[in-house]
Amino acid sequence: MESILLLLILAPTALFLILKFDTKQSRKVKNILKDTHNIEPLFLMRATEQKLKELNTQLYGNIALIANGAHSGRININEGARQMLISQLSKLISEYNTGELNLKEYNSRLSEMIQTVNQVKYMNFEQISN
Repeated sequence: MESILLLLILAPTALFLILKFDTKQSRKVKNILKDTHNIEPLFLMRATEQKLKELNTQLYGNIALIANGAHSGRININEGARQMLISQLSKLISEYNTGELNLKEYNSRLSEMIQTVNQVKYMNFEQISN
């Protein structure tokens, strides 16, 4: 009988504490979401930075690797095609920096450029410029 009475007292108390804690955590999460609503997604920024770094390495090479005598990472393509891709990348970077492109669009266009660079490896300049 005492155990039932103890259970009837402890169960509602535990339930009350759990609900109070849950409400407090819900408020914290809502405040965090409200505070970070206008911030660009961190993972998307990280992915964009990695894509930009990959494109720069493929088009320009990696100076640190060259200094150490290792392979630079620069792809072996026609110099005219390389210059065309470099100008496209520069234009894309300047459009993002001036605010003409949002982060999602910038990221998707960098992805398209990576695909183009990977396709260009197997083409000659005449096929690219058309």
